[in-house]
Amino acid sequence: MGTSWYASRGALAAAVIGGVLAGTAACGGGGGGGPANPLAGMTASQIGNKAVADLKAASSVHFAGPIAESGATYTVDLTAGTKNCTGTMGISGKGSFALLKIGSTIWIKPDNQFWTANGATPAVLAVVGGKWLQSTTSDSNLTDVSELCVPSQLASLFGGKLNNVVKGTTTTIGGQSALELKDTSDSSSAYVSVSATPEFLQLNGGSSSGQLNFSDYNAPVNVSAPPAGQTIQGSKVGF
Repeated sequence: MGTSWYASRGALAAAVIGGVLAGTAACGGGGGGGPANPLAGMTASQIGNKAVADLKAASSVHFAGPIAESGATYTVDLTAGTKNCTGTMGISGKGSFALLKIGSTIWIKPDNQFWTANGATPAVLAVVGGKWLQSTTSDSNLTDVSELCVPSQLASLFGGKLNNVVKGTTTTIGGQSALELKDTSDSSSAYVSVSATPEFLQLNGGSSSGQLNFSDYNAPVNVSAPPAGQTIQGSKVGF
C-alpha cells in the first residue's frame, strides 16, 4: 500500500511541475507592449525572471487547474503560503486527497477511491477511511508535495527552464491585463500581469496539456489542524 501511494503522489507532483511549469516560464526577446505598458522596456527574459522573483517573494498564492500527463489527467487546487497550505490534488479515475500544512506539520486525507486505487483492502479502509494522516515536511516521501506548498519553493521549480520564449499577445485573465510569454519551441505559454511587479496569472501547456491559473497573491492563508479524533499518525500505517 505504501509504495503505490508514494508512487502516485510523486507522479502527480511531477505532472504538475514537469507538464506545465517546465515549458512555460520565460526567456528570449520579442516585441509587444506600448508606451503605457510598464513591461514594454523589458525583454521576455527579464519579465519572466521578475515574475519568478515576485512569486518567490509572495506570502501566498492560489493555483489550480487540470494537467494532462502520460495519458492521465491530474488536478491541483492549492493555496500555498509561507507557513500554511491547504487544498486538494487528484488523479482522474483514481481519486483525490485533501492537504493541510501548518508550519512543518502536514496532513493528507485521501478519499476512499484513492485508497482503493492504491491497493487498500476493506480492512485497511476501515482504519484509514476518512482520516487525516499526519506527518512532517521533513519526510522525504512528501518532498514533492511540500515544494508545491510554499511560494518560494514553487518559484524555485522554474530554475533552469527559462528559455525559448518571446513576448506574445496581451489579453485579460481574471480581470487583469496579461502579457503572453510564448514558448517558441512548442504551444505552451505563460501569462503575467502587466504591472511593475508582474505576477504569473496562467501557465498554459497547450490544448493537450492543460493549464494552471494563479490568483490571490499575498492573501491570508487560514488553516486549522484537523480534530485529534480524525487524525492518525502516518507512521502507524506505514505512511
